[in-house]
Amino acid sequence: MKKLAASLAGAIGSRYLKNRNQLIFVEYGGFISTIDLSPAAATIVSQGTVDIKGTWSFDCESGTNVAMGGPADIWWEQIDSVKRQMVPQGTARIVNLGITDFNLVTAASLQSYTYTSTPIIGNNDASNKLVNGDVFCVKTKEGNYCKLKVIAYGYNLKVQWVTYKLNPIYKRIGSGYNQPEDIAVTANEQTAYVTERTGNILRVSLAAANRASATVVCSGLNAPQQLWLDEAHMQAYVVEYANPGNLVRVDLNTGVKTVLFSGLQFAVGITLTADLSAAYVSEQGIGGISRITLATRAKTLIAGGLTAPFFLTWADNTESRLLVAERDPANRITAVDVTKTAGNTNVFIGGTAARPSSIAVIQPGNYCVCCNDEVDQYTLTATTGNWLYKGIGYVPWNLITAAGKADTTSQPAYPFQFPKDSPFGGTLPVNIDHYNAWNNSVRYYKVLIDGSPRFDSWNDLRLNPVNGHYDIIELQKPDVSGFYNIHNPALVYYNTDLGCLLNSLSVPNGAHTLRLEFYDAAHVLLSSMSNALLVNNDQCVASMDIPLLNTTPADPNCGYLKYTNTADIVKLHWTASHPQGFATWSFGIIKGAHGYFGSSGALFPATSHTETFTKSVADMLGACPGVAAFAESLYVASTVINGVGRQSQYDASASIAFCLAP
Repeated sequence: MKKLAASLAGAIGSRYLKNRNQLIFVEYGGFISTIDLSPAAATIVSQGTVDIKGTWSFDCESGTNVAMGGPADIWWEQIDSVKRQMVPQGTARIVNLGITDFNLVTAASLQSYTYTSTPIIGNNDASNKLVNGDVFCVKTKEGNYCKLKVIAYGYNLKVQWVTYKLNPIYKRIGSGYNQPEDIAVTANEQTAYVTERTGNILRVSLAAANRASATVVCSGLNAPQQLWLDEAHMQAYVVEYANPGNLVRVDLNTGVKTVLFSGLQFAVGITLTADLSAAYVSEQGIGGISRITLATRAKTLIAGGLTAPFFLTWADNTESRLLVAERDPANRITAVDVTKTAGNTNVFIGGTAARPSSIAVIQPGNYCVCCNDEVDQYTLTATTGNWLYKGIGYVPWNLITAAGKADTTSQPAYPFQFPKDSPFGGTLPVNIDHYNAWNNSVRYYKVLIDGSPRFDSWNDLRLNPVNGHYDIIELQKPDVSGFYNIHNPALVYYNTDLGCLLNSLSVPNGAHTLRLEFYDAAHVLLSSMSNALLVNNDQCVASMDIPLLNTTPADPNCGYLKYTNTADIVKLHWTASHPQGFATWSFGIIKGAHGYFGSSGALFPATSHTETFTKSVADMLGACPGVAAFAESLYVASTVINGVGRQSQYDASASIAFCLAP
């Protein structure tokens, strides 16, 4: 989540302006406002290299040391000969990014970090965070942003710094409105229609958006709320927050109002289908959303049990799911499947800021939520939740069963198929969405098995921008606390989603819980995901007895089975096994250069399978003139996978050659 604007006067209805890449919204305090969703331009206030003196403070705007008590942003506190810390001063806030590329910390990215008043540990021991190459950032007392890189650690801390003054992305473009509730904008993004709780619908040019320049389209509505615009027919649809309240259609040319449905109970949200056949309305009086068929005026409840449901938005052009803001104490965005009337709601975004009113779809996976005091942007890795953990190898997390086994067979069209209920073993490539994690203000993550952090390390290749080759080797490893770094999108890794090469041989065989935790730059936990994980690194066993002629074994050195009667019986006995049954077996006999017999099967749920092949000498000789050579073979194949391939290192095989001769 990224906070786009704060200290607002009640952000309520909103729309996304695609051509401008802006969010436009109303503030109940009387304003039309916009947020520029493009990266903000910035000017450099100061930059350079400086020694921040021990016990002194540093002013990020002027780039100078300040004696104790003077106006400054950070204080290089020396507690004793060992304990030191970088302490934000006054209203300034700080965040530590760790060792990262200083040049890739841009003016735009500085806005996305979570700044706190928590000091950064700079002790003169192994706990020091302010090591050479460490980058930390400051939101200054003046509201600017400063990035600092440690050049040389010591009592005097040598740093490189750049302080930026950002052009504001939030702007009030219109004022003087009387309790505005919603805004709808024409396709050319030049004209807006605004509902006022006092009963009006207004039309205003966004080039001159003050209330004084607006035209009253109609008045006399009873607390009008969300507005749905039918520009093709120059009509608008609105609901009234009253009991009873109405669904009203308004002619935008004449202002004539037509009541389409009466008896609503404190309706707030409304949206229509593209064909204008149905309206969906949220009512706080019933805590639900209903579909009203406009031709028949029939009303059907499609979702109940909602908490103060507010404005409605289609999740996408399929018009199969609605997104609805639920206000306090729920404070969330809920998705509603309108093709059903029961069991059709799920949390889309949980834990929003207080009193969310509307959600605008910027693009799939990117959403802006207007809340009472702020507007926040959410980047979701899927349209149903904040899924930053992707899975293991080619196995998505949702195709790992509650028993911790892979089951890709539930998606038969998926090209990367494994045997149903395959356990995991070997080295597991745990995949995460680095790109969206970074864009969602995640800077660190942990990989945990049964609550214990992993410390696996591996080398990855990065793109060399000079020659276009993947020839930059970079060691991926966590810090002493188990925190791995999220990849900065400016660096191109060959394995873009790789989050850990987890050596499962260090994990006991059996059921475990794999958990991924995602943290911001201040190491504050933002989200987590987990799934069961069944680990097995047991070896298969292939056991084969020496062939018997009746009860006499073949010579183990030459394989000679001497018969005296073609009625004598040849017996081939073998066993395939695996301690947990995670294997398949195949047995075969060749005669000369051709196959003679074959069989195969799976062990599970058994842990072993034994057979005795029995034939007479006459049957085995067939057309051969008294002598025939054979070879029997048994292959036991592990069904354990690492998410990419079967772990054949756990396979077992056995083979024996023998000859029937008089």
